[in-house]
Amino acid sequence: MRTGPRSKALVSAWLDFLPEAQREVAQALRAAVREAEPTLTEIIRWGQLVFVWAGSPLLAIAPHRGHVSLQIFNGHLLPEGLAFLEGSGRGARSYKCRLSQPIDVVQVQMLVAASVARAPRDERAGLPRGAPDDETDAGTGPP
Repeated sequence: MRTGPRSKALVSAWLDFLPEAQREVAQALRAAVREAEPTLTEIIRWGQLVFVWAGSPLLAIAPHRGHVSLQIFNGHLLPEGLAFLEGSGRGARSYKCRLSQPIDVVQVQMLVAASVARAPRDERAGLPRGAPDDETDAGTGPP
């Protein structure tokens, strides 16, 4: 399966090409997401900074003219009232961060933690789907 480029230089270049106001908000969002869940992989996909969990996109930072959104791809699974999220139905939700206002780091970290908690997991060991398992990888346990 093909995946997007994972170079730290590519992520840095993506941030560098943003206008200054968007860059500041995107960097603050990225830092909050990385602090909340440092195991997420970062890639550039669809012109956005995407955070991947177990091979599937989970979150994305998407710049817009007047704001930067934290897109939560499994947002429909999050509990009601956690934050004001845009979107409806069985799709993604967006947490909008205005360029003129500081982001609520605690709110972002709560959204990230809730999204990761509802991400698909391997029921046997609580591992992310597709994560290596010591027993099966070593060939000592059942497949």
